[in-house]
Formats: sequence, C-alpha cells, structure tokens
Amino acid sequence: MLAVAGVIGSLAACGGGGGGSPVITPPAEVITAAYKYQLVFVDAVTNAPITDPLSVNFTGQSITDNEVLDSENKSVKGRTLSTNNGLLTVVANFNGSNDFFAFTGGNLALGWNTSGTQITKDLSKEGDQVITVKLTNSKPAKVAALNADTDLGLAMATGTATASATGVIASNTVVSTAPKTVTNDQGVSEPVGTAKITIPANTVARDANGVAASGGLTLTVTKYSNNETQSLQAFPGGFAPTVSDPNSSYLGAGVTEASGNFITGGFAQFNVTDSTGKAIKNFDTPVTLTIDLPKSSKNPETGALLMAGDIYPIWSFDETTGKWAFEQNGTIREKSPVDANNFEVVFTSKHLSYWNLDWLYWQAGANCDGRLNITGRPAGDNRALYVDITGVAGTNYYMSALKNQPITDSLLNLAKSPKTNVNIRIRTADGVLRGSANNVNLCTTAAGGGATVQVSLPTVSYASLVTTVTESCPDGSFQRASPTSVWLYTNNWRGGYTATGTSTLSNIESGSAGTLWAWNRLTSQWVTRSVTVNAPTTSQAFNFNNLQCTTGGITGAQ
Repeated sequence: MLAVAGVIGSLAACGGGGGGSPVITPPAEVITAAYKYQLVFVDAVTNAPITDPLSVNFTGQSITDNEVLDSENKSVKGRTLSTNNGLLTVVANFNGSNDFFAFTGGNLALGWNTSGTQITKDLSKEGDQVITVKLTNSKPAKVAALNADTDLGLAMATGTATASATGVIASNTVVSTAPKTVTNDQGVSEPVGTAKITIPANTVARDANGVAASGGLTLTVTKYSNNETQSLQAFPGGFAPTVSDPNSSYLGAGVTEASGNFITGGFAQFNVTDSTGKAIKNFDTPVTLTIDLPKSSKNPETGALLMAGDIYPIWSFDETTGKWAFEQNGTIREKSPVDANNFEVVFTSKHLSYWNLDWLYWQAGANCDGRLNITGRPAGDNRALYVDITGVAGTNYYMSALKNQPITDSLLNLAKSPKTNVNIRIRTADGVLRGSANNVNLCTTAAGGGATVQVSLPTVSYASLVTTVTESCPDGSFQRASPTSVWLYTNNWRGGYTATGTSTLSNIESGSAGTLWAWNRLTSQWVTRSVTVNAPTTSQAFNFNNLQCTTGGITGAQ
C-alpha cells in the first residue's frame, strides 16, 4: 500500500542514440517492512476522504525506537506529516519491544477537530491494512449536517467567547449539545445524550505553551453515542488501548501503565480555538465538563446496573503520548430535570481534550483471543465481508475485524476480545447486512469455541482489477515498472503496496464502480480516476512521465 522513493545507486537510461548520460532519477526502493498502513482521514458525515490539508503527528514507543517510517523510508520520529487528500502511508518494522504507536490528525484552523488511534503489533496483521479515522468539522454548515443526520450518533454545538490581551475570559460561558436521537445498528432508536462545557467568568486561558489567548475564541463540544457503529468508529485511541495512570490511582499500587479493553459509558471532545485555529488547552481556574451516561450502563465487573451516587472512571486523551490517561473517578447523578434515559457525570479540569467515561477491562482473564465462525458461504466463495462487533447495551464496546479490512476467511481469531457479550453484524462490500447475531460471546470455550454467524450471500459474478504503474521520460520512452501503492474505493477500501508495479485485486463484485488511486512516487501525489470493474478482468494503467532523463543512450553502471 506504500510507495517509497529512496535514493539508491543503480542507474538506468532514457533517450536514444549513442554516448549520453544516465537517468538522473533513481529507481524506487522496494519496501521490506512487514506491516504497512494506509491512514485514511474521512469526513464523519460523508465518509469521503478529506481534501483539506491535514497535519498528522506520531507518538509512542515504536516512534521513539525509529520503527515507523514514511513513504520515503524515513523515520517519522519528531516530525509532522501532512496530507491534502486524506491519505497517508506509513510502515512499521516492529522489533518486539513494546510495539505500539499512535497518531493524531486534523486542522483546527479549517475546523477539522483532531483525532486518531493507537496501533499495536498484536492487533495488526502483516501486509497491507487500512486505518480509517473519522473527523468532525466545526464550521456551521458541517455542524448543521452532522446534527441533521439521524443515522449518525454524533451531536455538536459551537459557541464563542472573548479573551483580553492577558487571556482573561470575563463572562461565564456555557456551550452544550442539543438532544438528538439516532437509530443504532440493532435498529433501536436511542438518544445520543448531551455534553457541556462551562468556563467560569474571569478564567485565564492559555495555549499548550502557556501563551495567553486573546481576541475571539470558538468553543466546540462534540458528543458521541456509545451504541451506534459510526460513532464508535470515531473513538480516538481505539477500544483496546494502552493507558497511563501516572499516580497509580486506578490501576493499583506501582502500576502506571496497562493494556486492556474499554467499556464505554460515553465520550466527548471539548475544543477551544483562537481566530487562527490555535488550540487553547489550559485554564488557571477549573472548567466544568458534563457528559451524559445512559441509564442502561452496567458495572462490567459485576453486571449490576449503575445508579446515581456510583462512581465512573474518567479518562482524557493525551495527544502527546497517544494514550488515554486516567484523571479521576466521577460521581453519577440525576440530571435536572430528571431524564428517563440518561444520568450525567460532572467533573472539573484545567485542560481540554477528548474525555471519556470508561471502565478499563484489563485484569488477568478479562479478555481472550476471541473466535468468530462464519457459516453459509457457498463452496469456493471468498468474497469480501465486513464485520462490526459492538458490546450489548450497558457494556458498550466496538471492534472491527482486522481494522476495516475485507474478511475472506470463515474463521476469525480476534485478539484482545473482552469477555462480555456482543452484537455482530456482517455486511458485503455494498453495505447490505448479510448476517447477524445478538448477545453472543466471542470467548466461550464450548466445542468449536467463540460465536457463530450464519450469512446469506446472493449469487454474484466476480472480477479482477489489474493495475500497472510505470514511470518514464517526458516523451514516454524508457518506461520502467514503479513500486507503488494502488487503492480502490467502492464502498470500502481495497488495495495495497506492489513491489513490481503490477497490482491484482481479485474477488470484486462485477459492476462495482468507484475511484482508483495510484501513488506517484516522484511528485509525492496520489492520482485518481473513476473506474468500473467488470468481469472477468478490468485493466488500468498509470504512467508517470516525470523522470529526469537525458539524451544519448546509456553510460555508466546499470
């Protein structure tokens, strides 16, 4: 899925005649890293790749150890990468020591709120894989579209404030999302709940470097449903995170870091930005944050319904480390007036981030290598299936088998599955539901183990898409294969890296229409075209005629 432009010493030639000089542009290196990731940043409302410029930052032990490389085989340590079309490629050479990294991307100046996820070796697979990150946008038209979409479990509100030259916000400022109801994956209507920020009058606001805010400020609050798939897919850091607890106040004496599963009660993002889009992160007076908690929520350790007066752990997303950090235990209370569907958890903080109400399911025996058996496939049928797994009401959780990759197997082994019951939905690439199961457990040890889902698949014909990518002199002469990335987007992403310049994508339903992407290593740009894949084989060719060539044939070593 990646194209790497490395500088190596072998030479080729362009042009005709005798004598002459070698080609100036060297061939590309062939990628050898086992783990290849295509990062795709999409609009949470439209699911389309974001074409505004985005900045992407990387953190984690694998970054510190220089294990993660960009598309030019350079370490991403200490660097900010950028994308202008929502696509970014990285590879990892994990060394077996704390193999973990995280990334966050966004552009607050253009309204794109920052989000990202964690990546670990044990939840990855060798080869090509897509990591999709859904971003929300605080511009008025985007907010209106998001709030109007009753199939999307997100609600957003914006407000304004003014800071003096010394950073003082003189007036009490409150921004709250409005109630919204959506239909979740089980076809059940449910409220998203609300989130609210209150900044007391005369609070001093500063950016992450301690510089006082000044002038007009924009406040953005986003509330995420904890039982609607698209919302759960937008959860930063993932539901099988590595977390930090610097004071050992949650994990226990002497334990400052752990990995496990989050069972979520609700999560929200709170942003304050100045007129240039700079994030305002810190306050001299605590601000008050409120997140709704569904009354169906349970203590995952006991299975008992939570009640007013119980505690719920509160975490913040640390964008500098890519980890969730334990902050405090919050107290559950009734809303005023009383809400039939939600409690609320109110807490204070002097900094802003993503915040979530989550139980970390991490003790020994809390998770397993889950199993999912898919039955009902016709003999020889290995069409792409997409699997979404959500926790049942009260123990909300999400995982997408192999990070949104198409599944062609009938038996899936799912590392770090929580020992809680889940709902499973299996779809084909067109988004149509083909099989489901409710309230099942991936960790059962009965004969065969795990959960079983029967699918019903219509008879279809399949096609292959063969794409060749070459590079040449400006006049088209001396074409040579170019190691590159090729991706097809129909209803989902498919594709990957090819070392030979030729990519073959099989088992595509004939008639599928979409966009084909190819990476031009010499200009560091993605090139796209519309394509319909028809049986038996559809062929596409890209030639990038931007080699630096000279006339006169070949001289020098080859």
